[in-house]
Amino acid sequence: MKKTRWAESHIVAFCQCTKNLWLKMYITRRAALFLTLLLGVCLNLMAQEADSISMRPSFGVDYTGEVQTDFERVRVANLLQLHADVPLSRKLTFQVGSLSTLSTNQELEVYDVQGFSNIDTYDLNVPFALTVAGIAWQINDRHSLFAGIRCVDEDYFCSDGLTLYTCCSPGIFPTLSYNANIATFPVAAMGIHYAYDHKNLRLQASVYNGEGNYRFEGRNNVFRICPNSDGIFAIGQVEYRHRDNHYYLGGTVHTVSDIQPSAWVYTEQTLMPNLTLVAVYSHAFGGDNMCNDFFGLGGNYSFKCAQLGLFTDYTRVLGVDEWATELICSLHLTDYLKVKPVLHVITTDGTTKCVGLLRVDIGI
Repeated sequence: MKKTRWAESHIVAFCQCTKNLWLKMYITRRAALFLTLLLGVCLNLMAQEADSISMRPSFGVDYTGEVQTDFERVRVANLLQLHADVPLSRKLTFQVGSLSTLSTNQELEVYDVQGFSNIDTYDLNVPFALTVAGIAWQINDRHSLFAGIRCVDEDYFCSDGLTLYTCCSPGIFPTLSYNANIATFPVAAMGIHYAYDHKNLRLQASVYNGEGNYRFEGRNNVFRICPNSDGIFAIGQVEYRHRDNHYYLGGTVHTVSDIQPSAWVYTEQTLMPNLTLVAVYSHAFGGDNMCNDFFGLGGNYSFKCAQLGLFTDYTRVLGVDEWATELICSLHLTDYLKVKPVLHVITTDGTTKCVGLLRVDIGI
């Protein structure tokens, strides 16, 4: 009888102990599961927060306005540019950009073939035009690809040495802009742009519809792809960087037989601290061109919050010779505001004229 009670008491104690052990294990598992879920939620929130930072869209507004004068008349030109980058994933981004131009109808008494203002569409005001609209793919650290609407100015002739000046020729050489209606300011075209960038070397290659447009309907539709009538325009460039020096070599071809290939070479060579030499030569092959050659030579000097530039160039368009010299001072008043007084001395077909500009750049 005693053994039976002893056995019963031990069985009860064993069951109680086992129950407590299972209860502790159950609680421990629940706690471990809860902690695992909590850790997972925390990591997920941290990842989402990191994604929200790196995947955040960016927007920008750039306004450029200038007062032009031939010291007899005054004219005003305005350019408004909007742009946005909307990340779709870690490697894909939707890019979009537009421009609008507005100028007064007052014409200056200046006859020039190159154009002294690279924001002025002169007798054409553009209410709205797409300059970029497409998908950019950052394949890896070195390779990138873009497909969609794009303007040549987004990728070519936009180095620091050339973009200082307001004359149209440093922005797009006349051996290209005069000989073909390509996708350069203020028009764009459907195309593909590829870039390779590694250490001292940058390679670029682009293929566009053969004509640039800015409207959204009819034959001048910016979405137009018509190689049979417009042809295909291809452009490529190699940039080699060594310390603060930059060397460029590029060329173009067009499938339309009347449009000849062209090539260019230019350099931005540092001569001394804050002083850079800019030298340009561009040539269009063949004899039946509106413009066959373009030469340019200049120097840029940086001093505190100011940049000084002097650039002179020569070209011949439809038998008309032109020498154009530009003196510019770019004052960086704030991170968002630049003021640029400019003087152009232009000799066209033996006649010399002076043009003064006061340009204001605001970027947000």
